[in-house]
Amino acid sequence: MLNFQSAHLPKIDKRNNKASIEPTVIDEILIIKSVKDYNAENKITMGDQIMLNSLRVMSLSFKNIWKIENLQGLERLEKLQLDNNIIQKIENLDHLVNLHWLDLSFNLIKEIEGLDKLVNLKDLSMFNNQLTSVGGLDNCKSLNVLSIGNNKIPSFEIVTQYFSKGKGMKFKNLQVLNVAGNPFTKEPDYKNHIINSLPNLRYLDYSFIDEAQRNQIRESDEKFRTDAITQEDFLKQMQNQEQEEKNNNDELFKRKSARMDLVEKLSDELIQDEELEKVKTMKGVEEEINKFQEKIKETVENLQKNVIQKNTAKLQSIEKFEQAVRAREIKSENETILTIKKFEHQKKLAFRAKERNEEGWKQKLEDLEKETQKLKDNLLSTELQLMVDIEAALGDFDGKLGFITKDMSDYVSGDHGFKKIGDFIREFGTKLTDIAKLEYDRYQIFLQQGSDLSEWDEDLQTLFENKETLLGTVSNIKDNLQSKANTKDTNITTSIERDIKLLVTSYKEKQYERNRKNVLQINKQIEDYTDQIKNQQTPSDDESEGN
Repeated sequence: MLNFQSAHLPKIDKRNNKASIEPTVIDEILIIKSVKDYNAENKITMGDQIMLNSLRVMSLSFKNIWKIENLQGLERLEKLQLDNNIIQKIENLDHLVNLHWLDLSFNLIKEIEGLDKLVNLKDLSMFNNQLTSVGGLDNCKSLNVLSIGNNKIPSFEIVTQYFSKGKGMKFKNLQVLNVAGNPFTKEPDYKNHIINSLPNLRYLDYSFIDEAQRNQIRESDEKFRTDAITQEDFLKQMQNQEQEEKNNNDELFKRKSARMDLVEKLSDELIQDEELEKVKTMKGVEEEINKFQEKIKETVENLQKNVIQKNTAKLQSIEKFEQAVRAREIKSENETILTIKKFEHQKKLAFRAKERNEEGWKQKLEDLEKETQKLKDNLLSTELQLMVDIEAALGDFDGKLGFITKDMSDYVSGDHGFKKIGDFIREFGTKLTDIAKLEYDRYQIFLQQGSDLSEWDEDLQTLFENKETLLGTVSNIKDNLQSKANTKDTNITTSIERDIKLLVTSYKEKQYERNRKNVLQINKQIEDYTDQIKNQQTPSDDESEGN
């Protein structure tokens, strides 16, 4: 539930402490008012009903906002203006993954952060803040325009080191950069250094950069000639690195999504055992450890391959479900908009009849008032039907995922997974037992003959003093390895099942929150319509005097 309380907010002195400003909290009232103001300023005609979950553009400039919050339900936003406020921290924007344009200029922000999920961001303005460094943009690979001018960045090296060469490969789309007004821009060569660091840059501080200018910079200074990277080389490096990163990220995502990252180092984890260290120097043990590890690695590789394949079916089901839900939501939204438009048309005719004093205008207003209740019933019915349909789809989806999850868990624990690993552990334990018995007998012979015992270290000689102790140690090794394998098996299967439960729960919570907001919005809209009609039914001062 959104918390729109603003009690006990401190007064904040902005910039040069010239004025004390009362902080403002973002809430639904502020958002709706801002949308109406924006539409009026830009001569955008819309009905009284504002569908917040359909907004593409929102301006919250000059509102004295002190904290970014309460923007849930605005996931379709593509452009967000938060400039000229008193914001000190970038936060609570993770869910706005469709943002292309974000203006945070003229605030009090000291660090670029909280933008990791905004992978579609193309235009970011941090102009006139309190930045002293550059960072937090590694995932914003679509960034095309960046303004960090009028900040407190002390040296151009901070900019060039972040954007240059290897790091710069991530910013292939960055073509417009503004750094003007930072302390380092007083240095005469800062532009040359930045241009040299970003081969794809086309505009720096509002000035166009052509390739001739870039070549001239390279030729003008030995350092630039040495460090410079041509645009062609840059593009080749960028493409190679991007492809490599994409492949690595794709593989990592597949493993993590299937929880197969948890077995990545299983062969090493199993043999990290204190008891095993005690017998490691026995003749033949190291060889058996290597054989055991190879078997575990091969099993893990096959396990990962097959479970990831099964998990792909799960991911495809999730994608289809989300597409189906979104299509159903859009259908419901379109029905709602059409219903409201019809009512708006009827309202317009009734209000015009009253304005022109047409015959029967009072009856039209009375009829319109009755239609208001019908409108409410229709809107709530549309919303209810949407909830029923999504709940039914969610039930089917949950059942299908449950089947896939069980199949994955059974495979992990079964003959091709940890059951097979258990067989290898028992086999390894048997081998260690055989080696221990042979080594014990050989040690006893050497001991009886008074031969040199130096091939056995002190720990082994201590173990060889008692055969039962030696065999008990080997048995403990087998038990420890099996315990680790069982724990790993349980962790993986539990995680696979928990992932699905959390996913389904998140869908339910999201739909509940969407339904709650829509019902509140419907009730508020009906109240607004009712008030408008009553105002029309109430005689004006001129009408009262005329009577």
